[in-house]
Amino acid sequence: MSVPMQRRQLLTTLLAGAGLAGCGALNPRNQAISWIPLPVVDPAVPLRVAYAHNPRFERAAPELIASILARAQQLCKAHLGLQVEFGRPAEQDIRTLFIGVTSSIWNSLKLDIYHSTNGAGDRARLVKTTQASLAHNRSDVASQIAFAKPYLLSAITPTDAASLAQALVDTQLARYAAWQALQGSDGKPLLDGSIYNEYYAWVFAPRTAPWACEVVITNQLLASVEYSDNSLHSALRGGVSNGLTVQSPGSRYGTVSTLSLFPFTSQDPVTRQLRNDAPGTHTHAIEAAAAMLTHELGHQLLHLGHPFNSKACVMNPPELLQLGAWARGLDAAQCPLGNHVENTPGAYRFTRVKSPAT
Repeated sequence: MSVPMQRRQLLTTLLAGAGLAGCGALNPRNQAISWIPLPVVDPAVPLRVAYAHNPRFERAAPELIASILARAQQLCKAHLGLQVEFGRPAEQDIRTLFIGVTSSIWNSLKLDIYHSTNGAGDRARLVKTTQASLAHNRSDVASQIAFAKPYLLSAITPTDAASLAQALVDTQLARYAAWQALQGSDGKPLLDGSIYNEYYAWVFAPRTAPWACEVVITNQLLASVEYSDNSLHSALRGGVSNGLTVQSPGSRYGTVSTLSLFPFTSQDPVTRQLRNDAPGTHTHAIEAAAAMLTHELGHQLLHLGHPFNSKACVMNPPELLQLGAWARGLDAAQCPLGNHVENTPGAYRFTRVKSPAT
């Protein structure tokens, strides 16, 4: 999942308002926004890889990461027509990736996070902004209801955008509460009040202290709730992001793709229920994680969008965390590039904040 258009515009405003230095942020009176150009890639696409480790989560075995990268290389060739070349993963303590997210920056970002202070949030505001976000999707309300209805925890009555927003928020907050109830091996909550599970932190960190890589793989759970441009598929799973692709001045291609392994490998009951797999098995972890990394690289290298309900397309987001079923349904032969407006290179536009003088 990359950063939606409306959300990116809000993030740009917050970024400028926070007065960031060293990452292209500006005096708000002087700011200018441009678009990151579609990369011109060589026949062999070199990609630097980092593994961001949080010691509170199960360590990802090097063999698992190597298998995911090897399979992703094959899937990128099949689905994207690209021969990617992954470098050897360089392990980093997760804290080093977020050194640029200062307290002043974070205080600005928290204004748009539902659970930012004392676990409280404005539910009415979340419903209102969610309905506005749904209106900006290219799919009509009926298509969005068809996508969401099997996974909602409350009924849609009547079947309109307002009712969908209400039911979606009900579902999101209930499932987010389930993520909040999970504990680590140390007996403390997995969502422990740090910034590492927060979507916005992963959006801003590579801008504030540019990451010198194109791919980040992490064992961290990414689960949070924001008011701006609430994503339909992420909200259904309680605010969880399997992956994201965002602006990064340190990347060769202007963006960096992050893959969270937690939804693919965790054996906690919340994940297993949303993943709809048998307890204690990792049968589809490698295939599904490799497909999700391919999805994110489709955003990064070809600026592809989300062709919702196109089951054969790797760029179609998975329902809930049913990642194995999603990966098994992919078929590159049935989804050639250009077969859908969102599956066409350049369909997605990434914003870049830059100085008029640069």
